[in-house]
Amino acid sequence: MSTLTPQVGSQPPPLTFSTSLFRQISPALYLQRHFLRSPPTRPNGRSPSQCRDFTLTTNSLSHAHGSAVVRAGDTAVVCGIRGEILTVAPGDDPSRFESYHSSPTSATHACGSRGAGGASWGGLIVPNVELSTGCSKKYPLGPPGGLAQTLSDQLHELINVTKLVSLDSLRIYDGDGDGGITSTTKIKGYWSLYVDVLCISLDGNILDAAWYAIVAALKSSRLPLASWNQTEERIFCDASLYHPISLRQSLPFTTTFALIPLPHSEDNGGETAVLLNDPDSYEEDEACEILTILSTTDFDPVRGDLSRLPSTGLRTRVEKIEKRGGWKVGLTQIESCTHLAASKAARYIQSLTKEQLTPV
Repeated sequence: MSTLTPQVGSQPPPLTFSTSLFRQISPALYLQRHFLRSPPTRPNGRSPSQCRDFTLTTNSLSHAHGSAVVRAGDTAVVCGIRGEILTVAPGDDPSRFESYHSSPTSATHACGSRGAGGASWGGLIVPNVELSTGCSKKYPLGPPGGLAQTLSDQLHELINVTKLVSLDSLRIYDGDGDGGITSTTKIKGYWSLYVDVLCISLDGNILDAAWYAIVAALKSSRLPLASWNQTEERIFCDASLYHPISLRQSLPFTTTFALIPLPHSEDNGGETAVLLNDPDSYEEDEACEILTILSTTDFDPVRGDLSRLPSTGLRTRVEKIEKRGGWKVGLTQIESCTHLAASKAARYIQSLTKEQLTPV
């Protein structure tokens, strides 16, 4: 029987972890090790400035006035638009409906007015977000959590700030409309739009996907032609005639970035953080700042060529920049982010144009 004797001067084997275990026990260090490579590469294989490929499908829901399905990586959302008629009662002031900022009611409160037969004052466009069961392991079965309610309010604010929908397309006038709109024409009602967003898979950056789905769904929506019947003093709809919802000419899109801190080391050239375009859920958890840029873009048919989008014929501008948490993002980083946001907005408008040309 032999015995094992330790060798003099021998060292214990180094402690090593598998990649999956390293990712779980030290996610921050795991990300930092990827960014210290040359060139920096994220764990999902993308470069820091690269966004995920996305797909768009419109008019997938047969019982909605408009719908869109957007998938960006493993984040997928479905948006449905449903219109309901809101009659203006005698003595009501129609202008109160048409002010985007006339009501401080949040989206969650406005959704409760559905049972009352219409939107609240100033709430003609009401978004609501729902996270489906199983969309992410972070959000189990139960009542709507903080993320869904916060996202509903964010989308409600974006609709208000951007004035996305032309309210003229939601008005219902008296008469048949053949004589045009005159000073004596009265508004008898409105189309109230309920925008329902269902997240079926969540892997980060749901705001961009949800907003793009809303814009695409509204652009594809068709409302029945409604008119005021003077005899019966009611609003009737013609099921055989439809009209689109008019959107603003320069369509707004959001682009979200996440800032990941780096350790103080000579290996990173003195950089203290790295900005990631279109972060996934893993990267969002380790971010110290979130930057969202709202940029608008529209196609110029005089200067542009539709077949060469997004390289020509697009005019973009930044309308809003929102930064949450921290203070590390400076003007230089914001400037580079605006260029990436413009490029992403160009891709969005290109996909919308292609989807619009596809027969439904």
